Amino acid sequence: MNKDFFVVDFEFTQYRKPVGRPRGFFAEVIEIGAVKITGDTYEMDGSIQNFVKPRFYPKQALEAMEFCSITLADMKKAIDFSAMLAEIEKLYIPGKTYYVMWGTEDYNVINNGCARHHLTNPILLEDCLDLAAAYRHMKGDDLTTSLRNAIEEQNISSEGHWHAAYDDALKTGKLLQKLLADGWRPEHFLNKNDA
Repeated sequence: MNKDFFVVDFEFTQYRKPVGRPRGFFAEVIEIGAVKITGDTYEMDGSIQNFVKPRFYPKQALEAMEFCSITLADMKKAIDFSAMLAEIEKLYIPGKTYYVMWGTEDYNVINNGCARHHLTNPILLEDCLDLAAAYRHMKGDDLTTSLRNAIEEQNISSEGHWHAAYDDALKTGKLLQKLLADGWRPEHFLNKNDA
């Protein structure tokens, strides 16, 4: 049985101002979008779409919310970080599922969040698949292609909003499906990195 794919995208807080950074600041998840793709048929088989309450730095979340078009009404429906982890654990099975992201930040933000919330990170590092790095390797490029450009290069529909977690996860999932249908396999990239 082939490993399934849990394709995730987070929107999270950032602090870019040159001064005034709160002590101990870290990026907090404010939205999760994810789709599960079966390893045998490459069909989508499950999804997550939720807003997540920022617990430590809610003031800093406002700027990120504006950038991502997240409203205060959306945040009233938000779940806690621990509830988000429980949702992930329904679709991601350690050792049997790739944790697919575009870049590495979608692992770092959950790992740091788990540390700050004093919770166990359910994601195994060895399950992580950076599709941006894999795509760069597949193309033989020195520079990483943006998700938007990769979607255009592969002639995949870009419907939905950019910087909306579920829409970006869905686009990444469709890109992954296309690459798999064209014969690409994670081992082509992961085995190269192990060498």
